[in-house]
Amino acid sequence: MLIRKNISLDDKYLKKLQPLLDANNGNLSAAVRDTIEVADTALLCHKSIDEAIRFLKETPAKEELNETIQNGENIVINKTMLEWLFRCTRGRLTDEDLVNELINPFEIQDMKQLEDYLNRVSRSYQWVIRTSIKCEDINNPESALVLISNSTVHSRDFFAQLVAHFLSRWKQLDVEHVFRRSNSTQISFKRNTSISSNEIMPGIRKNFGYLDILCKELDDNTEFWTQLMYTYSAERFNLVTLHRSQFEVFATGEVPNPTKILERLCKQLISEMTLPDLLVHFRKMYLATQLVKNIEISLEPGNESVTIFHDFKDERVIRNLVKYFSNIFRENGTPFETFSYSSMIVFRFFQGREPDSSDLCLIESMKDPD
Repeated sequence: MLIRKNISLDDKYLKKLQPLLDANNGNLSAAVRDTIEVADTALLCHKSIDEAIRFLKETPAKEELNETIQNGENIVINKTMLEWLFRCTRGRLTDEDLVNELINPFEIQDMKQLEDYLNRVSRSYQWVIRTSIKCEDINNPESALVLISNSTVHSRDFFAQLVAHFLSRWKQLDVEHVFRRSNSTQISFKRNTSISSNEIMPGIRKNFGYLDILCKELDDNTEFWTQLMYTYSAERFNLVTLHRSQFEVFATGEVPNPTKILERLCKQLISEMTLPDLLVHFRKMYLATQLVKNIEISLEPGNESVTIFHDFKDERVIRNLVKYFSNIFRENGTPFETFSYSSMIVFRFFQGREPDSSDLCLIESMKDPD
């Protein structure tokens, strides 16, 4: 029985029917009947139209992936093993060759194309990662916000590192901040023209390559560093690290000046540092040397101070230690006074005002603090 009904179709749906209209010589009724047959067949195998559409969209990508597996370009890897690899290589930077292999720069002209490309790559490799990019200028952005969602935090970090490398090399964008959530990672980028495009941007090294220098050094000098770490562990870190020239001066009974070493590590003259920056660098360096047990700093404006905890017993050693550290703070030019106790040395600074005492470096008799 033939039943006639009126239907309304937008132009976009008529365009989608065009292949079926061509196959039926322009007969719309025949094209609609074919569409119903396709939908009926799809629903026999899938629970809903959306599921059927998703399956049909993913099938070409799966077939393409199968072809790359057959020709040796890709391999199948256990998901748990891959996650372990991502987790254990976290903090190490990816080689540029690998970045260019996964993100082909010759296929991308602007940020919108990059977003589409990343999502297409994710689908083709059967990853569940979704990328969204926001910026004002898609061609030459001054800043950008990249949201990477789904998958695990380690997988997202690896993917984010690839994106960061690409934007650094081709758009001169550096990582400004990384915000990690349970199901998404948000990375803010900002243009940085002070660094060559061939160099690693400081934001990338800080957020994604913080172990890179360490791991490369371990790889290059494995025997030395393995023995050193074993020795430190066996001695419960009761060892002190000093520059050879510093040790030589200490061995003669004199007090060396450590300012040049600190300046080389900070890549800045101590006299040009602000007091808070100097105190932060001081704490990092001398906690690493194990010369003292602990260092606490106060950065309250006008009341900056450094409290150094140690376990030395000889009064001469403690006096020399006070002189040693005083050389650094004297180079900065900020007036200070020093108090020495049996297990603690305190430096108090007078930024913008003079201390009450004319003697800026006071060595009190050995006693416990009140």
